[in-house]
Amino acid sequence: MTSENYKYWAKKVLLFSLMGMIFIILTAKVPLAHSNLKKSEELQIFQGIGGNFTLYSSRNQNASLKDYQGNVVMMSFGYTFCPDTCPITLTLLKQVIEKFSKGSDLVQTLFITVDPKRDTPEHMKNYLSSFHPNFIGLTGTKKEILEVAEKYGSAFMKNPTIDSESNYLMIHTGYVYLIDQSGKVRAIYPKETKVNQIVNDIKGLLVSG
Repeated sequence: MTSENYKYWAKKVLLFSLMGMIFIILTAKVPLAHSNLKKSEELQIFQGIGGNFTLYSSRNQNASLKDYQGNVVMMSFGYTFCPDTCPITLTLLKQVIEKFSKGSDLVQTLFITVDPKRDTPEHMKNYLSSFHPNFIGLTGTKKEILEVAEKYGSAFMKNPTIDSESNYLMIHTGYVYLIDQSGKVRAIYPKETKVNQIVNDIKGLLVSG
């Protein structure tokens, strides 16, 4: 899948979200824009997608993507009160990390909240530690997070059908971004991606890096 195709589908997801396709997203029927994954040694660089950013981490300090240069990064957007997609994604990433008995310190998982109102650094730390102690949550103002989401062609919004200030759902795209040691996006995975696919891709980047 080319960068151009990814941009096309990312815009479609954003458009559909803003038009109120709540049923589709809440039932996890996200368009599979990236299902035709290439072999690890053929991973492309997604031109025009991604880039450095700075947010506040669950370790109570500012964190930039460039802080993790030299590591392979698995990054996703979500929120801790997510009832389905996020736990599935984080479990997948946990299983990926567990495949690396050696070299796991060269792979970092970042979870960017789309719900900064409820996802405080401390709450994210406690939540993510139930999946893996090395997972790092990132938060900021809504504007800051929107800017990062735009860089990565992601989208999110509050579910307008639930009129509550505390018990609400967020609609968001659920892709996992594989970022190489120099900060470039090299793969974008839908939730159906198999553990071994991601593991093999990471191994390819670690060898080539």
